[in-house]
Amino acid sequence: MRDLAKGIAANCPNAFILVISNPVNSTVPIVAEVLKSQNVFNPKKLFGVTTLDVVRASTFTAQVSSGVSPSELVVPVVGGHSGKTIIPLFSQAKPAVKVEGEELTALTTRVQFGGDEVVKAKDGAGSATLSMAYAGYK
Repeated sequence: MRDLAKGIAANCPNAFILVISNPVNSTVPIVAEVLKSQNVFNPKKLFGVTTLDVVRASTFTAQVSSGVSPSELVVPVVGGHSGKTIIPLFSQAKPAVKVEGEELTALTTRVQFGGDEVVKAKDGAGSATLSMAYAGYK
């Protein structure tokens, strides 16, 4: 991230920068500090894209909720971006969904460890880059 930020500062210092990299809460400050050191930091042009967990929560919830499309559902997520720090707020979903009991527990775990699910499916040969691209699009 540091080297990418140096390249941005040198070649396109007025660009809008959207950081979609894990952990976003650590990489955005790195970019900010590099831009500051090059005297080109504009806080209105640096963004951390945090929708990846929202996309996962919405998709997984739609899969267990009848009649709800993932593209129409938004499940807010708070907390961090790893494991149990990811807290999906199913009670705040729009439109409203009802997930309870064991299904709620399983769904919460799936949202929290969705990235691991992708890595396992790729047999350790990659990460959820397509998911990150879609989150950036959203």
